[in-house]
Amino acid sequence: MKIAQLASSVESVPPAGYGGTEIVVNLLTEELVEQGHEVTLFASGDSKTAARLVSITDHSMRADHTIPQSRWAAYDIRTLLKLEEMQDQFDIIHNHMSWQALPFLANMKKPVVTTNHNPIRDYCKDIYFAYRELPYVSISDAYRRLNHPEEINYIGTVYNGINLEDYRYQRDNDGEYLLFLGRICHDKGTRESIEIARALKLPLKIAGKVDRRDQDYFDKEVKPELGKNGIEYVGEVDLLQKNDLYRNAIAITYPINFDEPFGLVMAEAMACGVPLLALERGSVKEVLEDGRTAIVGNSVEELIQRFPELKEIRPENCRKRVEKLFGKAEMVRNYIKIYDKVIENQNSLIKQKA
Repeated sequence: MKIAQLASSVESVPPAGYGGTEIVVNLLTEELVEQGHEVTLFASGDSKTAARLVSITDHSMRADHTIPQSRWAAYDIRTLLKLEEMQDQFDIIHNHMSWQALPFLANMKKPVVTTNHNPIRDYCKDIYFAYRELPYVSISDAYRRLNHPEEINYIGTVYNGINLEDYRYQRDNDGEYLLFLGRICHDKGTRESIEIARALKLPLKIAGKVDRRDQDYFDKEVKPELGKNGIEYVGEVDLLQKNDLYRNAIAITYPINFDEPFGLVMAEAMACGVPLLALERGSVKEVLEDGRTAIVGNSVEELIQRFPELKEIRPENCRKRVEKLFGKAEMVRNYIKIYDKVIENQNSLIKQKA
């Protein structure tokens, strides 16, 4: 099968640091190549892939601080124009770029499918509604339920996968600290993680990027707490650093303030045998098992109160859940089913019009 994978030029594939969507695109692309498919990845020039790489810029937008964020969309549009020019080379086009690509995809002659990696916000929902008949994939059943299931043409759910070989199932001890890993922002619950650590009198390591739009949040809600009671910010981390952090963590704090579509951190932590303290939002109860791989509560206070229950969670239960549901092989197998379905539907429509 000849497959185009379409990513934004904002981040490289895989990302240099934090980047959930780009990790998924990388795993999907490389595994499809490994299975013998002809894959073309549309992404920034600093991406690393065994597929054919098509780029309109030498590096990701986030890596170039001379380009203002207001211009980033122009690079995605240029990528879409290049894809439009090359579309006859593919059997199917898989969009991970989000809503920006929809007007272009609607005019493609080849079958297309879009994975919705992020919630459909008010500022872009009219764009989705205008192209509601295009085929979409949700990354969890919770995502579909929470993001206009009556208006959007969801044709399937495919869980994000991780490469289990990248995550060491090695617990040297019961853990030394709580760990927050993710984008530093209100949605991800960084401040709430600090509250949990303070209440439990435990050290907290905070790892992740601070976007420009979140700098004020970091300065007001996080920075004043650093250096107090073992609260430490370690910055963005790569895969090796993440493994080291997971290995020595008591638990991952996950007190999110939004309906998380999936949350790769949950799968990564479980792969390392690390349980989570998580608020029940979005896909959390779909990815985690309360009392078996995590403590899932309805408030920060409940997570603090139930903290002693973590001792009952066995690391092997965490790893087994990821092996069953969230490995890259399972993700790719399900996407190939989606591709076949979309191509078959397109061929049926062509026959009906003939």
